[in-house]
This record gives sequence, C-alpha cells and structure tokens, in this order.
Amino acid sequence: MSVQPGQEPPASDVKPYCEITGFQGFEGEMLRLRNTNRDNPETLAFLRWRYERAPDAPEPLLFWLLSPQGDRIGMAAAIFHAYWVNGERVQVAVIGDISVDATWRGRGLGQLLLRHMSAHLGEHFPRHPALVIPTDSARRAFVKIGWTTAAALAPLVYLLDPARYLRPVVRSERLARGVGHAVRAGARLLVRRYVRPGDALSLSQAPEASFDALVRQISVHAAVRDSAREALEWRYVRHPHTQFVFATLRHAGEPRGYLVFEESTLSGTCSIYDLFASSPSDLRALLALFILRGLATPGLASVRVLLDERHPCRAQIRRLGFISRSPETVLQVHSRDGSAERIAWRVSQGDKDT
Repeated sequence: MSVQPGQEPPASDVKPYCEITGFQGFEGEMLRLRNTNRDNPETLAFLRWRYERAPDAPEPLLFWLLSPQGDRIGMAAAIFHAYWVNGERVQVAVIGDISVDATWRGRGLGQLLLRHMSAHLGEHFPRHPALVIPTDSARRAFVKIGWTTAAALAPLVYLLDPARYLRPVVRSERLARGVGHAVRAGARLLVRRYVRPGDALSLSQAPEASFDALVRQISVHAAVRDSAREALEWRYVRHPHTQFVFATLRHAGEPRGYLVFEESTLSGTCSIYDLFASSPSDLRALLALFILRGLATPGLASVRVLLDERHPCRAQIRRLGFISRSPETVLQVHSRDGSAERIAWRVSQGDKDT
C-alpha cells in the first residue's frame, strides 16, 4: 500500500509499506539511507546536483519503503531527463538510488517497492518511458516485476600500452617492452590511415556552441539522450566529483564531432562517456586522433567506451582496433503502453544515473 507523507498506515497493517515524496526536504534521510547501504558514501552536494530539476521536466520523485514502525528501510528514485524518441523530445524517468537496508533483504521487499514505483509512474506519467541501468541484484528484481531488457551494455577497449598486459604472460620485462613498442608503432600507422588532411582535435573543459547544431543531425529512428549544450554542461561541467574533458574534431576548421572523456576514475584508463560524429568517416577520424593522443600520454594503458551492443558506432570503433568485451550490465525499460519496449535505445556510459 502507499500513504502520503505524514499519514499513519492503518493499525491493522503490520507489513512494510510504501510512501512517495519529492526530493526537497528529504535530502538528509536519503543521504543517510544511501550511505548506510552502499560502499561508496556520497555527499549532500552530490545529491543536490543529481536531483536538480531541468526547467521543463517533472519534479524528481522518491519512492520509500517503510517498516511497520515507520522507519525508512528502502528507496528508489525517478529523475526525469530529456531524450529524443523517434524525433520527439520526451522526458524519460531515469531510475536510480535503489537501496534496501541489509537487515530487510531477502524478503521480496525490493520487488514490492519497484512494483509500486512502476505502477505510480504508469498511472501519473503514462507518456513518459522509464529506464534503468541496474546492478545485477536490481536487474533480477526488475525482471520479476515485468520490466523489459532492451539492450546489453558491453565495453570496447583499446590497448595503448600492450607491455603492461604482456608482462605477466612473457615474464620478461625486456621482451614485454620490445613487443609492446612494436605493437604501438604499428597502431600509430594503422590509426593514422583514418586521419584526413584538415582533421584536427582540440580539448576544452566545456561544450562548444557548435554542438547544438551537430546533435540536430541525430537519427529520428531511435531513442537518444538530449545532448543540448545545457544538458552537457549539467552532466559534465558541473559534476561534483569528476573532471570531464571535451574533445572536438574539426575538419578544415568546421566542427564535425566530439567526445567526452575522463581519466580519473580507473587508474591508467581513459573512459569515454559520450561521442557523436556527423558521419562514419568523421567518427573514425575523431577516434584515431584521440588514440594518437592516448599513445602520446604517459601512464595511459587503455581507452574504454561503453555502448549498447547494437549501437551504430560499434562497427566503426572496432575498425580502429578496439576489442569488444563481454557485457557488463543491461538497459531495462518500462512503459504503460509498451512503447518503450519497442524503441531502439542508443545508450552510452553517459546515460547512467550518476
């Protein structure tokens, strides 16, 4: 059952129950419950950034699981972000911050909470699809309540420093360095084939005004996150913890593509969160120049990009020598009318809820 904040559940109800609130006024409770049940504690500043409402989006919603005594023992959240869905700009409910107190797990209460959340979104936001990129335990719960797995997310990895990976195999520092040097030299020759006269790469701390014109070229036959400059600034420039960098491809001075990356989270790894190019040749040139930058950067061992397995960029990325790894997680979707399940979602690491 669900009650409004401040309401008491019926005296006869001795089971955990659900409650719905907004984010404002419940920040402290959310931070406490989240940090109690996660290995990576967060700050209030991070939550305030994450739950910032876009001007044209519905207010974020918190779905609480309460014990019979009224203690908050679980939660999930829906934050609305703009996506282009088959050519129409739609606010999508992105689900995150799913947590159940450790002492209450194993009783099906996570399913109770997520089922209640799904029913509320379907009733009050019927034209807004919902999506989640879940942990493995949350994935199983979403499957049981009827959510659809729309895509698997698998990383593509480019080895910048083969010697680091060869050392444990050949057990010879000299041999590893020699083979690694030869492989890196060959890699430079290979990727330079995709760099055209007039191509250049520039780095900046913020998105350029030209990005708005670039993303208007997105295909209308899929669902992709809105990459307007305001959305990119919120997601990457104003992130409380991580420093992101924008790499822009220009051909004869004209912007033709960009990617967003960071090098702080995984030691020795450069992670690409977003990428866009006007054409396949522009994408190859963008990544080729970015690989050449990585080969010249001391301490970098690999470049990593996480995309859904049917993403149209994957084929071009593989051509440059990226290795496809096994899927790490999935995208799950839900909507009252079943439309979300029929959409071709195009997802990257930038779609994750943090």
